[in-house]
Amino acid sequence: MEKYNLPKEELLELLKQEAAQAPRHHTQGDEIEGVNVTLQFLRDESGQVKYIPRKKVMGYDLDGVVFSMKKAIEYTNKKLGTTLDIRTMTAIDYDLVYYATMDDEIQRKIIQESTPNRKMVEDLAEEHLNGSEIVLITARHVEYAKDTIDALNRFGIYYDRIYFTENKLPLIIGLEIDWFYDDKPETIAKIKNHPVRTKAVLVSAPYNRGASEYDYRYKVGIE
Repeated sequence: MEKYNLPKEELLELLKQEAAQAPRHHTQGDEIEGVNVTLQFLRDESGQVKYIPRKKVMGYDLDGVVFSMKKAIEYTNKKLGTTLDIRTMTAIDYDLVYYATMDDEIQRKIIQESTPNRKMVEDLAEEHLNGSEIVLITARHVEYAKDTIDALNRFGIYYDRIYFTENKLPLIIGLEIDWFYDDKPETIAKIKNHPVRTKAVLVSAPYNRGASEYDYRYKVGIE
C-alpha cells in the first residue's frame, strides 16, 4: 500500500501503468451495421397487412447505473489506503476507482458483491413491462460475462440483450437505441454530439457534476 501513498495525479498515472497489464477489450463494435427499419408490417391469416409499431429500445450501462459504485469504491480504498466516498467523489476520484479495480480478483469480487441501484432497476423493470426492449452495454471485459449474468439473474434484473465493449457508440447507433443511460460524461457527450436519434441520459453523480453535454440528467440517488 505504501507505493500508493502519492498525490492523486501521480497515483492515477501509476494506476494507468498497472492497468495496462490487465486484460483489454477486443471490440467488434465498429463492424456492427444497423438495420434501419423504423416501420414493420405483418400479413395476417386473412391476407391483410397490418402495421406493427416499433418497440422502444432502452439502453443502460451497468456500473454506476444499474449497479451501485459502492463496492468498487470500497475495494479502491482497501487497495490504495484512500478514503473515497460516493457522496464527495470528484472526476479524478472516479478515474482512480476505474484504474485501481482492473485487477482480475478485485473485478470479480466487485461484480459478485455489488448491489443494484434500486430506483434505476425499478424504472428499467417498468420499461420492460411497458413493452420496451432492454439492452445492456457495459465496459466490463467479456471474460466477466458469466459473473455479470449471474449477478443480473440473482437480482432478477430483466434484459433482452447484453454487450461487453468499451466502444459503445457503434452499438448504440446500430441497435437504434432510443434512450441510453450512462454515468460517464465522455460516453454521453459522444451520443449527444452524434446525429443519432438516441437521447443521451447522464445518470447524475457527484463525480460528473461538471458535465454539460447531455439531453437529460437522471437522479438515481446515493445507493
